[in-house]
Amino acid sequence: MQKTFGIVLVVAIAIALLVLAWQRYRYSQEQWRVGGLYSFRDKKEFGILKVLVLDSDAVHVRIYQQKFAVRPVTVDPNTLTLGKLGDENFSIGHLPLSRNSFSSWDPVFVSQQTVREEELEGYRIWQRAQGGVFGPTD
Repeated sequence: MQKTFGIVLVVAIAIALLVLAWQRYRYSQEQWRVGGLYSFRDKKEFGILKVLVLDSDAVHVRIYQQKFAVRPVTVDPNTLTLGKLGDENFSIGHLPLSRNSFSSWDPVFVSQQTVREEELEGYRIWQRAQGGVFGPTD
């Protein structure tokens, strides 16, 4: 009898933890903001990205070339740049990530910015080409 109660208790706790983890995951996705600057883990460093567009399938981001040894809590958006081919650090003007992929980057909100029309050039090209997204969609 005690053994059965123990098993039921362990299963109930496991289910409760799974529900809490799922709610936290969904909450974090619902909080993503268009124009938001987010820090993300990039190997042993941290990078900064900007959410350009949120749609049902993807989080469209711009990845800046600046890297940080520790996760930044503030960043001056005027210092963020896109690099050129051959620069030391990687950057990209538009990257359509699945929501699951974006979430796996552990994005942390830094500040709110506006999205300028010129920042959407890559996104508009992607739209016309009916492009796909990077990463698993489930």
